Amino acid sequence: MTTTVAARPSPTAHTARRLGAALATMAWIFWAIAVVAAVTATLVAWRVAGSVDVSIMVYARQAATWFPFSLGIMLVAAYLRVHIASGMTRRTFVRAALLVEVAAGVGYAAVFTALVLLERAVHDALGWGAVITEVQLADEYASAGAMLLEMSVTCVVANLSGLLVGAVYQRFGAWAGTLTLPLTVGPLVLLLYIPGVRFVDLPGVWTTTAAGHLALAVGVGVVLAAVMAAVFAALVRRLQLAPAP
Repeated sequence: MTTTVAARPSPTAHTARRLGAALATMAWIFWAIAVVAAVTATLVAWRVAGSVDVSIMVYARQAATWFPFSLGIMLVAAYLRVHIASGMTRRTFVRAALLVEVAAGVGYAAVFTALVLLERAVHDALGWGAVITEVQLADEYASAGAMLLEMSVTCVVANLSGLLVGAVYQRFGAWAGTLTLPLTVGPLVLLLYIPGVRFVDLPGVWTTTAAGHLALAVGVGVVLAAVMAAVFAALVRRLQLAPAP
């Protein structure tokens, strides 16, 4: 007689599902609020000016960057201790957290891009413009792919920066966590405002095509993401949690 033993679920997959469920709930709330706010602002501007010739939805870019960033900090603070106390390894948490946050970054970017394109279609149907005044490389003439790529890199870096901030606070405490914010958050700020440099008359890459600008920003973002992921993993794997008071 043969006994079939059910395969144990992967600890990383199990942890990723739990972390992903928490982030997904917050994402639904965030985007619901963002859509309501954008529609309300558009209606108010239409009533006042008679038309809306700028993209309102694109202003969600900052919120879609910093809100998930804050969730990354909370993810480490709220789940790491419970994860370890449940007998699971730090390595599992690192893998699951990185997987979920990268996926969340791409997800936020995809929703953002879809909403901006939907708004653009509505404006076109009404005879309005859709000028993008936010400091970013993808303007109103950029392709959906360019906008998605730029926003994906930004959101992923933001999420990994949040994880890193949370890990530093857990590892070294409040003072060190605060004093090192220029190092843990600085890369994200750099990436956010790299596009603004194109407005300055600098030689080199900024005199090339828009594709060159995007390639530079994406390249810098990928390097920053890799470094932050490596530092986060090293910190968590060496983390000794003190007993909760």
